Amino acid sequence: MIPLPPMRKEALAGWPVRGWARTVGFVLLCWLAIALQSAAQQAALQPLSMHVGFTRSSFRNVNAGDATAAFRVFAQTVARKRGYQLDADAQLFDNSAACEAEIKKGAINMAILDAWDYLGMDLLPLMEPVFVHLEQGAIMKDYLVLARRGSGLTNLADLRGKDLTLLEGKGGDLSCAWLASLLRAQNLEPKESFFNRLDPVTKPSAAVLPVFFGTKTACLVDRAGFQVMAELNPQVGSNLVALAVSEPYLENVTCLSRSGWPSEQARQDVIQAIAELHLEANGRQVLTLFKLDKMVPFKEEYLNSARKLRAACEPLHKTKLAPGLAAKPGATYE
Repeated sequence: MIPLPPMRKEALAGWPVRGWARTVGFVLLCWLAIALQSAAQQAALQPLSMHVGFTRSSFRNVNAGDATAAFRVFAQTVARKRGYQLDADAQLFDNSAACEAEIKKGAINMAILDAWDYLGMDLLPLMEPVFVHLEQGAIMKDYLVLARRGSGLTNLADLRGKDLTLLEGKGGDLSCAWLASLLRAQNLEPKESFFNRLDPVTKPSAAVLPVFFGTKTACLVDRAGFQVMAELNPQVGSNLVALAVSEPYLENVTCLSRSGWPSEQARQDVIQAIAELHLEANGRQVLTLFKLDKMVPFKEEYLNSARKLRAACEPLHKTKLAPGLAAKPGATYE
C-alpha cells in the first residue's frame, strides 16, 4: 500500500468541483482575450487573426459554443487596447488527426492540445510548444488508484474482477495509458479483461465519493481532483488509500505557429500577453475563477515522462493490429 503525501491546504476549500477545473482550452482563450488589453498605443489598429484549434480531449466538460462565443466577445473588445483589430475564431476537433491536418494547411495559428495527442502529431516544422499551465503550484499531474481504507485491498492485483471508476478529463488518455502500462508491467491482464467493469465519470466527486461510501470498489483519479475532495471533506483524505501512484505527467501544451502572423512583433505580443496575464487585475480574476496560477514557459523535459509512457504503450497497441499492419509511431492506443 502506497502512503499518500500530506494534503495541500491551498485556497480550494469550499469550491465545488466542476468541469472547468479540467479544461485548459477555455481558460487560455479567456487569458489571451483579457491579456490583450495591456496598453500598446498605436495610431492605427493592426489586423490580427487568431485561429485557435482544440482537440476534444482538451475541451472536455465545457460547452464549446459558449466558450468560443465568450472568447470572441472579450477578445474583439480588448484587443483594440493593445493596438489590434482582432478577427478570432476557434475550432473543436474530435480527434488529433483532424486538428493536425488543419494545422498543416495553415488554417490554425494557435493550438491547445493535451500532451498525449501532441506527442502523436508531427507539428514541430510548423508550430512550437510555448506554454504550459501552473495549477495548484504544479505543472505536472499524477494519478492515483484509490480504495477505501480497511477494504482489504492493498495493491493493484487485488482489483482483479472488480469494478473501477475512471475520471475522464483533459488527461484522460494519459491516466488510462498509465493504468494499462502498469497492468502490463505487473504481468496482469489488459484492463478490459482484468476489471469486471470500467465506469467513466466526468467529475471527481462521482469517482471518489462512491468509493468513500463503499458503493464502489476503487477509482482512478488525478491527485489534484482528489485533493479538492479531501479539502471539502477531510475524512475523504484519511479514509481512502492509494493502491498505485503514477509519476507526474504534463497534461497540456499551448502551441503557436512559427509563421503566418502579420509580423513577428504581433506573434511576440500574443506570447507576452499570455505570459503576463497573472500580472493584470482582470487576468488574476480569471485565473482565480479557474483555480489556476499562471502560464509558464514550456520546457522540453516536461514531456519526458509522457514520452516514456507512449514508448511503453507502443507494444500494447501493436498487438491489437491485424497481421501485416504497422502502428504509426506515437499512435494512440485505447
